[in-house]
Amino acid sequence: MMLNYNHLYYFYVTAKFVSVSQAAEFLHISQPSLSSQIKSFERSIDRKLFEKKGRKIVLTAEGEKAFIYAKKIFEVAADFAEALKTSSDKQSLRLRIGISEQLERHFIADVISPLVKEKKQNIEKAFYISSAPTDQLLNQLRNEEIDLLLTNKHVYAEDVKELATAAIPVNLLISTELLKELKIRTSRNTNAVEFLNASPWGLVMPSTKLKLRHETDQLFQELKIRKRIVLESDIISVVVRAVLDGAGAAFIPTAYMIEELQLGLITAIGPKAGYWKHNLYVFGRKDALLDESVKNVVRSIRTIERRAQAR
Repeated sequence: MMLNYNHLYYFYVTAKFVSVSQAAEFLHISQPSLSSQIKSFERSIDRKLFEKKGRKIVLTAEGEKAFIYAKKIFEVAADFAEALKTSSDKQSLRLRIGISEQLERHFIADVISPLVKEKKQNIEKAFYISSAPTDQLLNQLRNEEIDLLLTNKHVYAEDVKELATAAIPVNLLISTELLKELKIRTSRNTNAVEFLNASPWGLVMPSTKLKLRHETDQLFQELKIRKRIVLESDIISVVVRAVLDGAGAAFIPTAYMIEELQLGLITAIGPKAGYWKHNLYVFGRKDALLDESVKNVVRSIRTIERRAQAR
């Protein structure tokens, strides 16, 4: 079967936008013309690629499969076009990283930013960062839509490999300014249970959707901690920000607030080793080569781990 690559490209753009009107605007053609081209493509391959749900269009199962292949085709074409524009003495480096939605955003910036800022002669770098649930990102990794997966959930699969693990201490963190206002003194020996029982404010907590909440609940059961919750969120960055703003205390991986701890804006209650370790993982495809960019991400994760453990 000979494919009409113009039709394939029109399908690819429409699937990417999930909107005929937006795709038509991007392609600079009319909506009726685009719809006609897509129908011609569907007839030529004898497959239904889109279906209507209300006012929206969605990909069929066959359409999902076609989009994966089309994406690979046009990404390779884009890479080829970019290579032609790049001078022969320069090396182009592209890294696509999928980040679990359960990870704190500023922490991810701390991991990625040094890699982006690092300058190497004759190397042009580009990083593409996306966020989604771990299971969704795992499928993207398998389909070669991303190169690396960063998550706090361990993955057991034969087609992926664990490239790095970081064990981050979790402590009870609280605003230093709030402690000063209430004239509460703490020391290295201050116990989190006694501290929480004596403190007049409640806890800031991750929602039950998050792995960090399950770990926190397990500690509460072991230590028989009971405390009023003043704020709960399934966005971990909101939890971190609420603690910094003095809304209450929370059990948070120290790596998420390492700068604030070093600046004295946040006080950690509990042992230096933490009450438990919150694990972070870097996964790649089992058959993929470990180039320098991947190794740099692994090194960055391990650097953050050392900083968190040495605080």
